Amino acid sequence: MRFFDKCTRFVQEVDNNPSAVVEVDKFKQGPEMRRVQEKIADRLRVPYCLITHDMTEAAFYACAYEFAINAVNSPWCQLFDEDDAKVMEYASDLREFWKRGYGHDINSKSSCILFHDLFSRLDKAANEIKSGQQVTEAVTVQVGHADTILPLLTLLGFFKDSEALTSTNYATQTKRSFRTSHMLPYAANLVLVLYDCGGSDLRLQPLLNEKPVTFSGLTGQQASMPLYQDVKEHCRELLHGCDFETECQLFKPPAEV
Repeated sequence: MRFFDKCTRFVQEVDNNPSAVVEVDKFKQGPEMRRVQEKIADRLRVPYCLITHDMTEAAFYACAYEFAINAVNSPWCQLFDEDDAKVMEYASDLREFWKRGYGHDINSKSSCILFHDLFSRLDKAANEIKSGQQVTEAVTVQVGHADTILPLLTLLGFFKDSEALTSTNYATQTKRSFRTSHMLPYAANLVLVLYDCGGSDLRLQPLLNEKPVTFSGLTGQQASMPLYQDVKEHCRELLHGCDFETECQLFKPPAEV
C-alpha cells in the first residue's frame, strides 16, 4: 500500500526535492505565521527571536495530540487562539497539497496502481452480478495511512478547489474544500459500495469517513450514488491510461508523432 515509495518520479521530483514544497517554506516565513510566533512570544514574555517556526509547530501538535488522544486541554493549547490554529491548519494543508495532493501531477498518478486494483475488483463483482453469479469477493479491506488515501482522493478528483493553495492566498482560502483535518482524521477511511438495484442497475456510492461524497462532474439527483457505468465513463481516461510504470519513470520517452 506504500506505492509512492516505489514511484521513482515521485520520490525524486517531490518527496526528496525541497523545491517541490517551496510554497510551504514561503508560508512559514510569511506574515501570518510570523504573527503567530510573535503572539506566542508575547504570551511567554520572551523576545520574538527565541520563537522559531519549528518550536511553534511542535507546540501546536503537542496541543492537538493530547486533545485528540486523551481529551486533555493541555497547557500547550494556551499558547494559541482560534486564529492561530487556523494559520497552523493552513500550513499543514499547504504541505499536504504540494506533497500528496493537487500540487504536482505525479502526487496522484503515483496511486495509479491502487486505482486500477480498486476498479478491477469492482468490475469483477459487477460482472458476477450481471451474470447472476454469487459475488465471490463481497468485501475487500486494504489498510494504509493518510499518505495512501490522499493521492487516491486526489486522483479521483475529490476536494479540488478552483484555485491552488499557495503561500499568499491564505485569506481567500478560508472556505477551501481541501482541508485535511476533515479529509484525513484518525482512522480515516474511504469506502466504495457497489449496489445492485435490479435490472442491471448498478450504482456506486463513495463514502469518506462514513459520509457520502460526490464525484466531481457527476451531477443530478443521483450524484451521491451514480450509475457504476457513469463513474467508469467519468474515469475513462484514467482507466485506459494511468499506468504506474509509465507515470513513475523519471525520464518519460518522447510522445509518438
